[in-house]
Amino acid sequence: MYARLSTKIQKGKTYQYLQLCEAYRNKEGKPRNRILANFGRVDSLDKKKIDSAINALLQFSSSPSLNRLTDVEYDRVRDYGDMLTLVHLWSRLRLTESISRHLKENRAEFDVAKMIQVMVLNRISDPLSKLGIMRWLPTVYIPELKEDEVEYHHLIRAMDYLVSKKKEIERDLYNELMNLFSPDVDLVFYDLTSTYFEGAGPGIAEYGYSRDKRPDRKQIVIALVVTRQGLPIYHEVLPGNTADVSTLQQTVEVLSSQFKIAKTIFVCDRGMISEDNIKKLENTGFPYIISLRPRNNDEARSLYQKTLFGFNQETSLKGLLIKEEQKGTLRYIQCHNPEVAKEKKKTREKHYAKIHSEIKKLERRYQKGDLKHKDLYHKVLKLLEDHRMTKYFDPRIEDKKVILYIKPQVWEQETYLDGKFFIKTNIPEEKISAPEVVQSYKNLQEIENAFREMKDFLKIRPVFHYSEERVKAHVFICVLAYLFEKLVGLYCQRANLPHTARGALSLLSRVKAIECSLNGHSVIVTNNKTQEVKNIFDAVNVPCPEKVIEN
Repeated sequence: MYARLSTKIQKGKTYQYLQLCEAYRNKEGKPRNRILANFGRVDSLDKKKIDSAINALLQFSSSPSLNRLTDVEYDRVRDYGDMLTLVHLWSRLRLTESISRHLKENRAEFDVAKMIQVMVLNRISDPLSKLGIMRWLPTVYIPELKEDEVEYHHLIRAMDYLVSKKKEIERDLYNELMNLFSPDVDLVFYDLTSTYFEGAGPGIAEYGYSRDKRPDRKQIVIALVVTRQGLPIYHEVLPGNTADVSTLQQTVEVLSSQFKIAKTIFVCDRGMISEDNIKKLENTGFPYIISLRPRNNDEARSLYQKTLFGFNQETSLKGLLIKEEQKGTLRYIQCHNPEVAKEKKKTREKHYAKIHSEIKKLERRYQKGDLKHKDLYHKVLKLLEDHRMTKYFDPRIEDKKVILYIKPQVWEQETYLDGKFFIKTNIPEEKISAPEVVQSYKNLQEIENAFREMKDFLKIRPVFHYSEERVKAHVFICVLAYLFEKLVGLYCQRANLPHTARGALSLLSRVKAIECSLNGHSVIVTNNKTQEVKNIFDAVNVPCPEKVIEN
């Protein structure tokens, strides 16, 4: 039985009629069709009457899939779209094969790769402790995973297995990234961060220079290397008192031996530019691009000038002004951002206006006798300190008035430094132009974003582990999670979609896996997908899920 539209032409006009038909065979066994019911012209049909007829017939149906909507029982609704996408990426990077191959001699009684996958997906979706993962699992639908496969002690043991094969898995990942994405590795970005512990922490935790502004807490240091595109290729967890200078040699050796990266330019932030660091880079033959501290630095100070004479505007750097000087084998590049300089000047004038207004109020109180001389002086100093203007002025009280004497040398230096930064490199111009040097340094923000993501969204802290190996495994999981998030962002960027990785994953999570039951028959279906979500699936090369995903 089937519905058919019959077309008729009357007086030059075309009309369509809805008919219910049946296919059958006559006495001679030949196929025939007959009309069981005529519903009339399509353009004048009363659709509510058709709905009523269908509902009246449904009660006599033997098929649960044709039962009435009111008889459908709904159970859990779980996030699915983001999990599906991340599992596809996991498979694309062949992580299960890598982990299983390197751990085949361990003979674990559970699927180690699957446990690691669960921890990475959780770190991206809803960062929790390993115990918290057990509460998170019922809220997501992960393809080819049964909830009863995951046990808390399996997650913990999987971490031990993971960190024992870190070197091999990182190398496999790097090779897969090279095959799939061909990332540029002629230039890598390298930086350090730290994360602290509440309590004693593992044995590797020590007091040291805290980038979290918590020198009162023991910490670990994390070194991370990423490509131009921001893809992490190597990381290391180091003792909390590790000095920056001691990490360079080890990283250079690893990149050369483990990843066969023979020629790499190190782009380092101004916090890693001690003479010892530079000598180590030069001794190993590595070219470098580093920024100079703009103040209290003889190299930077030698570049100062009172005007912008000799600066050229670079359209490739969004209007940045640059000037290059060659000194022996070294190149120094001054960079001036007019917009930043303008904003800094505006901010300084705003602070000065506020200070001037507050000083007038203090003067009136002093002249009335409400303030003593020393109290007035200390309040003015505090006012300058609060507005970060202490270095500009020498305050004095003369004839019952506050006079701010400008420190001319400081004022000249600071106003010149508005919007400026300085870069030093030992790479010849024929290998990399001045604008490319500047762009390379500006791209260093990729690794800073990586640290920010791991610390903030991926919640690398608090760390709920207190053995050295499990802390290292926890960091590895966070780095893997960042890699997956970065890949989603790169796919969207290549497809010219306006979504960040975080935004894309949030939209994908709106695709739900819905458990339904019809007369005892269970089925898992998905909700409707918007065109925006379909575009993201296309961008990351993941098939848009069907309506029914489990029957």
